[in-house]
Amino acid sequence: MRIRDFKLSDLDDVLKIEFDVFSDPYPADILIKLYESGVGFAVVELAHSVVGYIIYWVKDGNGHIIAIAIDKNYQGMGIGSRILDIIIDIFGKNDIHNVILEVRKSNLRAIKFYKNHGFITIDEQPNYYEDGETAIIMKCSTHNNT
Repeated sequence: MRIRDFKLSDLDDVLKIEFDVFSDPYPADILIKLYESGVGFAVVELAHSVVGYIIYWVKDGNGHIIAIAIDKNYQGMGIGSRILDIIIDIFGKNDIHNVILEVRKSNLRAIKFYKNHGFITIDEQPNYYEDGETAIIMKCSTHNNT
């Protein structure tokens, strides 16, 4: 498994995963705008194929996970855990002590995944998603608070 920075040539692979995994996927133009804005954007490669990605940034002094997705054929293999742990560690090494994310209230699998990584629910945001669904706001410590 190799984790590396996203390149525009990865866009088709990331879009395939995005549209396969999410009910409200980011379109290509949004992903390109995120990339061009300088957010953190990393992909996971296995056997020279992109099988997952994570998009993240620093917002209001906190690390913020914008999106994380693993190809359905590779879920359950620890890839998502590995990339999330790496990004949380990067935040901590850069004196960013908390990581925030939003997840659909109905996405119980993702909520459980994040709880297993130390995230706790801190709030809810009604009508967060375009279809009106509530977002669960979750937070974790980078464990590097000194």
